[in-house]
Amino acid sequence: MRSTLIVFLFFLSAGLFGQTIPGRVINKQTKEPLAYAKIEWNEGRQILTNIDGSFELPLEKDRDSISFSYVGYKTIKVQISKDTRYLQVGMTPAYEQLETVMISNERDPAEVLIEKAIRNREKNDPEKVLSGFKYRSYSKFIIDNESGGMSMQADSTSAAIRTIINEGRAYLSEKVSEHYFSANNIHKEEVLGIQTAGFKKPVYKILGMELHPLSLYKHNYKLYKTEYAGPLATNAFKNYQYKILDTTSGERPAYVVYFNPRREEVVAGLEGILYLDTISLGIQKAKAQLLGEIRLEVEHDYKYYPAKDVWFPSEQSTKIRPGSGGKEIAVFGGTITLGTVQQKKGVLDLIFGSEEVSKNLFLNSLTTNYEVDLDYDGEIKNPGAAIDVYAKATSRDSLYWVENRKIDFTERDKATREKVDSIIQAGNVERKIQVKQAIASGYYPVGFWDVDLSRIFKFNNYEGIRLGFGGKTNDKFSDDFNLNGYTTYGFKDEVLKYGAGTELYLNKKTGTSLNFSFERDIRETASFHYLKGQRTFAILQPRFVNINFYYNYRKYASSVEHRITPKLDMELQVAREEIWQIRQYSFLHNGTEYRDYDLSSLSLSFLWRPFSKFLNTPESNIILEKNFPQFTGHIEQSFSSFDGTFNFTRIGLKAEHEIRRLDRSRTEFILEGNYGFGDLPLTHTFHANPNNPGREGVFRRFSIAGRNGFETMFFNEFFSERQASLHVRHQLRPFLISDHFQPELVFISRHAIGDFDNMAKHQNITFNTLNHGYSEAGIELNKILAGLGLGAAYRYGAYHRETFKDNFALKFTLQLQL
Repeated sequence: MRSTLIVFLFFLSAGLFGQTIPGRVINKQTKEPLAYAKIEWNEGRQILTNIDGSFELPLEKDRDSISFSYVGYKTIKVQISKDTRYLQVGMTPAYEQLETVMISNERDPAEVLIEKAIRNREKNDPEKVLSGFKYRSYSKFIIDNESGGMSMQADSTSAAIRTIINEGRAYLSEKVSEHYFSANNIHKEEVLGIQTAGFKKPVYKILGMELHPLSLYKHNYKLYKTEYAGPLATNAFKNYQYKILDTTSGERPAYVVYFNPRREEVVAGLEGILYLDTISLGIQKAKAQLLGEIRLEVEHDYKYYPAKDVWFPSEQSTKIRPGSGGKEIAVFGGTITLGTVQQKKGVLDLIFGSEEVSKNLFLNSLTTNYEVDLDYDGEIKNPGAAIDVYAKATSRDSLYWVENRKIDFTERDKATREKVDSIIQAGNVERKIQVKQAIASGYYPVGFWDVDLSRIFKFNNYEGIRLGFGGKTNDKFSDDFNLNGYTTYGFKDEVLKYGAGTELYLNKKTGTSLNFSFERDIRETASFHYLKGQRTFAILQPRFVNINFYYNYRKYASSVEHRITPKLDMELQVAREEIWQIRQYSFLHNGTEYRDYDLSSLSLSFLWRPFSKFLNTPESNIILEKNFPQFTGHIEQSFSSFDGTFNFTRIGLKAEHEIRRLDRSRTEFILEGNYGFGDLPLTHTFHANPNNPGREGVFRRFSIAGRNGFETMFFNEFFSERQASLHVRHQLRPFLISDHFQPELVFISRHAIGDFDNMAKHQNITFNTLNHGYSEAGIELNKILAGLGLGAAYRYGAYHRETFKDNFALKFTLQLQL
């Protein structure tokens, strides 16, 4: 009965509101789809087919005549009526010489046209031709149910979900922004208003998802965290092939140029059409699609400004929905699997937490630009943050939204705002977002306490199994401060270690805080710790397992942290340490041997990320995109005049850079320098991150490789008072053997050089220094099985040893992602 009623209502609605006829255009001989074939009807109305040749044609009369045309094919006309349910059109190639309006017939006319368009980029790209501009935009971000219904069990959660999906959208966010651009390539978005249905606070990460890239002229076209080759990039002919489909009429005619990827297995590419102005060859309009496991559609519209002779973006829409299967598509930095919107956990999973719910969803983002000023030369405030959320942006009233909406706010949009609260509450979505954000930084929230995941379990040769518990209070406990601490026990050394502290939030927006801490623990001899840039959670720390040279310390510290700009963090620390040895080591200073000593120190550390992208909210500063190079520095001064035993200075500077390419290959560089002078005990000199256990035989030394460790350098083999190191890793593009088996081959080169003034002052220990320069080369084959791989390294140069086995290291590699 229910099915009969649905069918009846379907035909009734078709009769009342008009009929949409689906269909497909193909090559009659090869059966291949014809992308962007032109369909005309009803005295000039026209649409283009999608990249799979599909179309949906609205029938407004009982009978109509439809014309299908495509470059290189014979135009055909087809009669359709209200009885037509599906229309497949086969077109026959026409082998006569194609007529074009191009200058030359010697080369492919499409290549000549695109070559000129690439040369004219400097004249057409608004970011190149204009010294500055600003504009406002209104955006609406929607996650909706395309099918209008789905099968779910009748529990309270599903009922709430079904209500929202059928009567309103599943997710809706609105945003009003002011955008600024200056001649020195500063891009800035100031979010003036934002509201997200169902959430007390906006999901700020949505703001950094590159939903609306401004330019198609760039080398890389970035959309939803994934980079595609630009269709008008300098090397466009390497990645795309082109065909002229048509020319448009009007005051400013345009060439309609079809482009599709030339080497999809190597570089991510789009398939679509460009409308290029016949005079300037600037982009008037563009449409791009991807079809496979999902269907992605992007449309750009531009408006012409005669005074500047430039086409400036006016509107954009982006839609993602389930596809028909086939190739995987990269979105949100991951790939898409059949029937879902994304493979990696992300926005949809946070909102729904259910695969069943997401199967029939589509994601749609629309934006319109207005109040465009192409002569802007004013000041851009706080340029360090790419996106700055205005303090009142989240508390705009309904009148503000009525005045600023530039896209119709439908009855269904209103239903979303009114009813989506139930789905957020039923799915405990805000809790899921809190957990995801905490885990990304190495914590798991339990009530008012964030458990420190790095403290739970570790293992090394000295302590054996190291079990512990630690963490910090979160905002549920207090918005003004946190209490933090840990305790851990080594089952081999049978010693309890612990620490406690507090952080007072002086200004969350600028990251200004006052910290007090106490620790009683052990630390690796000759290790150097940067105050900033070190809090990165890792499932496994490869070197930690094989470290066997520690010293005890008890430390009292107080520090001030402050974010000078969104890209520059600094911390100043005052500390007092009591140190006593574990091994039989002593430091000879002024005729006295010291095993135990006290240090009074002042440290200044910074982390500078000049090219990373940051989001500045009223509450905090969020990194949206980690770009390179980035720099970390630390200077430490120990004073004997403040009841300290020694007077010395230690300085460290580290530069990291990464070159990422569209073919998914990348090259990484880490350059680090450490410099110490004064009364330096061995505990406070430097090592070069050795990672080779001191055991006989290659297989007995088999361990897990680190990212910036010397795999052939034995632990405690070298120490330096001054040293520099360089690590270079070059990963080839993955081998695409299957969807789930894509190993990565990496070539590695590492070098270090160091010096030591007086080794004789360090008693009861023998070591070498790096004054002749240390070198090793390595190779890794990663992600062979579930993140596991194999690697090997070989020592060569000045410190090359006599036997092969003493120069060679065989390693596991492990690359896991949370």
